[in-house]
Amino acid sequence: MSTPKRSLGSSSLQRLYHGRSYTRRRVVIGVLILIPMSLLAMYFILPLFWLLVSTSKSTDQLFNTPMFAPSSLSGLVTNLRDLGQKEGGAYWRWYLNSIIYSTLTAGLGTLISALAGYSLSKYEFKLRGAVRFMVLVALLLPAATLTIPVFLLIKSLGLMDTYVAVILPLLASPFGVYFMNVYVGETMPNELIDSGRIDGASDYQIFRRIAVPIIGPGLVTLFLISFISSWNNFFLPLLVLSSSKLFPATLGLQMWVSKLISPATGIPPYPLIILGSALSVLPMAVLFPFLRKHIAAGIATGSIKA
Repeated sequence: MSTPKRSLGSSSLQRLYHGRSYTRRRVVIGVLILIPMSLLAMYFILPLFWLLVSTSKSTDQLFNTPMFAPSSLSGLVTNLRDLGQKEGGAYWRWYLNSIIYSTLTAGLGTLISALAGYSLSKYEFKLRGAVRFMVLVALLLPAATLTIPVFLLIKSLGLMDTYVAVILPLLASPFGVYFMNVYVGETMPNELIDSGRIDGASDYQIFRRIAVPIIGPGLVTLFLISFISSWNNFFLPLLVLSSSKLFPATLGLQMWVSKLISPATGIPPYPLIILGSALSVLPMAVLFPFLRKHIAAGIATGSIKA
């Protein structure tokens, strides 16, 4: 016995029509969003791809082969060897200097900013509002306005052309203090401090055992920002350093780049500059994904403890 076919009513037809119309609109909106996002992604990815491809090319290949055409692995080995031999291995000395500058600046600067931000957020003292206002004003000031005072201070202290001349001015960061002040105030309740004091813990023990595990994600985030900022720092080393042995990688590569516009220096080291630039991106490319995992884990841990 066959079942009679049911005809679609007007309401069913309307629902079907509106469903298809809604799906069509979603597809059109998705395409309109996908096109500019794809162009934006290409804008950032293609230069990096060209940089990686060009690290294995010689000067002749850079100018006589297609831009994105890959080269042989032997070319990369040759460029690495030449990079290590140029000027007695100056690039690797600059690379080590960048690691020293960035690690010490990010580590000590994060600690100082955490202590200052924690104090401003959790302690009551005279001129607390004035200090907060000064931090905010320093945060809003353009960095260029502080160049001359920093230079005169470093010179008066007799620290010119030293590691300290690059590290010291970056330890006190208005952004870091402001960031930690806000972060501590939002993530750490005052009741935890009161509980620690009731248990007989000192202020240092409260900060180390209670505050640090909670504000850990903020500390890791600030360390990452400080490390990248210090690694890319160029103007401050240019002002306070004169010995090429103390140059960071950014300043050393710029010294090689300056030979590109100086015809009296012979053939510019195009492949070495490109390879050195690619290697200078490597620490951020490795450090950011690693610390990003710790940030996510720290957020989960902090939410459980809170």
